[in-house]
Amino acid sequence: MHKIKDMKKIFYLLGISTLLMACGSTQEEQEAAKEADSLATVENEGDLLASTTMDPRTFGGAKHQDQLFIDDMFPASDNTPDQILGCYVGEFGKNMINITLYKIEDGRAEGYSVCAGNFRKIEGTVDLMQDDEYIFEMDEPGDDQYDGHFSFTLDASEQMVKGSWTPFKEKGNSSKNYKLEKREFHYNPNVGSWPEVSTTELDDEFFMNYNSDELATMRNEIYARHGYSFKNKDWRYYFEGKDWYMPMGIDIRDKLTEVEVANIEKIYEYESYMEDYYDEYGR
Repeated sequence: MHKIKDMKKIFYLLGISTLLMACGSTQEEQEAAKEADSLATVENEGDLLASTTMDPRTFGGAKHQDQLFIDDMFPASDNTPDQILGCYVGEFGKNMINITLYKIEDGRAEGYSVCAGNFRKIEGTVDLMQDDEYIFEMDEPGDDQYDGHFSFTLDASEQMVKGSWTPFKEKGNSSKNYKLEKREFHYNPNVGSWPEVSTTELDDEFFMNYNSDELATMRNEIYARHGYSFKNKDWRYYFEGKDWYMPMGIDIRDKLTEVEVANIEKIYEYESYMEDYYDEYGR
């Protein structure tokens, strides 16, 4: 039981939803993992039990390579006009997508998308149609069954993208139309239902006043403020409905502040306690 509780603590701290499913774990451990979302990929399961206290900013191995790419390319280079480069965000089917353009040169365009916890590079052509309007034809790599082709018009004066996405493989996929607006991302610790969890190191008494669902929302709200793109459908739909939210990356561990790390630890303690002693806790 001690081993299971130690592992559950790590899953809450890191928000790992898929790790246990791949490690031949018990049903109890799998259920614990399903409650959280994915912030990191842990390479060695043996490391999980090395300590019950750890910093979620660094635990889980090296930073995700796709996130390193995002960090390197954003903000965009100054070599291309600012009215074109940047992030374009909006609805993409049931989800929210962020298409970031970071390079335009000699009729070629490069960028990436962040959507539903996934990152995909996109590249292709760009042509000037008329003043301030550009036509883009861009492809995802094609090595994933859900990859496809982006075709859109960018109105630089309106800072808006309109277009369609067509899957390379029709089975299991559907075409989508989208209308995206240019947005700038700025980390704001004061948004959300519990901004104090990102601004103030709170004492135990604060967390005692909330149930397990509220505590889980607090914890994931921290990640959402940093632009984490959620794989978990429920959390994704919840935060994509907030006007302050913007999907920016798939690994935001190193962006957590000291205050947030301390509060994540305390939130977990109460989540775990309430799960184990729900009846005695009186909720």
